Amino acid sequence: MAQHNHFPYLDGWRGLAIVCLLTGHFFPIPGINLGQVGVHLFFVLSGLLMARILFIQKAPLGQFYRRRIARIMPSVYVYLTVVSLLFVLAGQQISLRELLSAATFTNNYVQAIGPWTMPFGHIWSLSVEEHAYVLLSLLALATRASRRRSIVVLAVAATLSAASAGVHYLVLDRAAVAQVWSHSEVAAFGILASSLLLVVGAGLPAARDTPASRMLHAAAPTLAPLLLLAGLTMHWWSLAAPLRIVGGCAAFALALHLLHLRPSALRRLFELAPLRQLGLWSFSLYLWQQPFYQLVHRQGLHPVLGLGLALLVGIAAFYLIEQPARSWLNRRWAARPTPGDAAPVNAAPASLAS
Repeated sequence: MAQHNHFPYLDGWRGLAIVCLLTGHFFPIPGINLGQVGVHLFFVLSGLLMARILFIQKAPLGQFYRRRIARIMPSVYVYLTVVSLLFVLAGQQISLRELLSAATFTNNYVQAIGPWTMPFGHIWSLSVEEHAYVLLSLLALATRASRRRSIVVLAVAATLSAASAGVHYLVLDRAAVAQVWSHSEVAAFGILASSLLLVVGAGLPAARDTPASRMLHAAAPTLAPLLLLAGLTMHWWSLAAPLRIVGGCAAFALALHLLHLRPSALRRLFELAPLRQLGLWSFSLYLWQQPFYQLVHRQGLHPVLGLGLALLVGIAAFYLIEQPARSWLNRRWAARPTPGDAAPVNAAPASLAS
């Protein structure tokens, strides 16, 4: 999605995701994990954005990875460094296992021994995104000559991800299976499913003069909010985890892709300025809310104060760290382009970290 072809409602979708995550962390609602809802909303948006860049715009992989690095690495490593220094100054013990697994984006596999002691546990979801970016880039590189092949490999990847969730649930005991829901082969289903929908949709005729196309465009304003509600409903704790991951993410992905077909009340809601602004800040808010989340639930900090501090620090981090570092790196790399790595006509910068 190029800067000149920006869809504002996607910023609002990202804003809804961070609202759900913060609500789930600071004001949890019994029976539903809104934090997981927020993460899954981020995942399906990432799938859409990454598929557009890699499979439709066919951006060079060097450019793709440089933009991901500029977007993610400075913010993450500043966060890890600052928190570690604060732990040292406060006389708290640093867990090298937790620090290194977060720094290498492997902590969705390297489980903490007991509860996480440092506020790095949330990096699991960013790790899933990073692993999915690598997989999607390789699949795109292997199938760029044929959109049909792209659809086939994405369908296979999404099917295997869904199947792995079911196999884990049926085969492992409940103590063991609780640890696999953050593994990338399971948790990336929303990213893969959304990528598949984007590539399939891009290959369909754009004209609306067929009965099926007219029916889909007419139904989109009603179907999208119903699917969003269905995805939310599937995240009730009483439902099996594979249903939350596969069914919930599939519903969210379909809702997101239907928003593009026709203006609707839901799309106008996502285009509201406050929601879009939260979407702009969302990555820094996601990173920096975790220490205050732990203070609320482990040290008794009042949740209103915890949320207020999380917003204050996260917004400050956006303007002091994320935005300047990203802009500086992108300008530096743009000034020294790699031969053969020119941007395609519609290349775009790209959810949790897209």
